[in-house]
Amino acid sequence: MGQIGGRSLGKRLRLLVVGSHSILWKKKTTMLTYQDQIVRMTHKALDDLLRAVEALPEDKRDWKPGPTGRSALDQLQECALVPMLYSKILQEREAPSRDDHVQFRRQAKELKTFEACREAAMTQTSAFCALVLDFPDEDLEFEMNLPFNGGMNLTLADLVALHYWNLSYHLGQVNYIQTLLGDPNMH
Repeated sequence: MGQIGGRSLGKRLRLLVVGSHSILWKKKTTMLTYQDQIVRMTHKALDDLLRAVEALPEDKRDWKPGPTGRSALDQLQECALVPMLYSKILQEREAPSRDDHVQFRRQAKELKTFEACREAAMTQTSAFCALVLDFPDEDLEFEMNLPFNGGMNLTLADLVALHYWNLSYHLGQVNYIQTLLGDPNMH
């Protein structure tokens, strides 16, 4: 049976963790902000990704659809720890260094099981979302260049949504793997 616990995510939201799934609820003291919505969508995307990977046969979670493809576990390793990079960018207002990327990749590969990935993903996503909730509106328009995908200019408003986008992207990849394995149902 899963554990039940709660954690405050700032002034406006509270996170309830039930087993492997998190549930957010909003206190009715303020209007929904951009940051509130990003946090809600991010937690839903993480729940969806975890559910999809968990639905794969355990012996297929590390299966790759081709020589250059990525397994569901490899993608979950990335999603589990990438919030640390995004948090660092938000806090320091500068792109991660090459050393940051090397350390990130090494740490991600150390997550060998679904359970380890799930725990890290929930912890790191909650920490990132707490930072997003308290992120000042006036800083959302700050723009910076990041080395991802050959270089990209993003506002910090874009960056607070990047973890949500990345989780959603990888959910689609995992759903594709699932169909290749003969399971047409979305979990």
